[in-house]
Amino acid sequence: MGLLAKIFGAVSREEMRGISLDTTGPYWELSGATDFPSLLEALETLLPPGCVLYFEDGGPSGELARFLREHAVPERAHLAYGTIWPRPLIFHVPATADTIRRLAELMRSRLAVELAVHFHVYRDQTVLLEWYDAFTQPMRLAGLFSEDQVRLFAQRLGMVYEKRAGSGGGPPVAPA
Repeated sequence: MGLLAKIFGAVSREEMRGISLDTTGPYWELSGATDFPSLLEALETLLPPGCVLYFEDGGPSGELARFLREHAVPERAHLAYGTIWPRPLIFHVPATADTIRRLAELMRSRLAVELAVHFHVYRDQTVLLEWYDAFTQPMRLAGLFSEDQVRLFAQRLGMVYEKRAGSGGGPPVAPA
């Protein structure tokens, strides 16, 4: 870790590295307005078992903070940080039906930034959903989801989707 990172509590270069969504092949991009309760409820039907919700750089307080602390698990995969400074607060929470439903309830009366600025979902060493600057930038989903799955997910959120070519987001590819 560099001296300035130590002094100012910034994230080191090593910590900035981590897994991220595979954009070397096709992936999905969703855009439009939504909210955390809708997103969390829609995730319940999209995600396979064994996923982990990753919340970065939120400012939870009260009951939300207690819930996150009580349900957090140790890091199972290191994701590439979206925040350099100050060092972000991060929670890894299993994506079970109960935790998803309770988080959706808790977020009905809160601002999105209380939960996270950057939100991702991963399983093992694979990022399935990547959303840096959530609610202001497009959400990206792994290409392993079928178009039917993505269409239903996007409809539940009131968002639009398109398939992107690999290599970091080339031109849109017509759906198959």
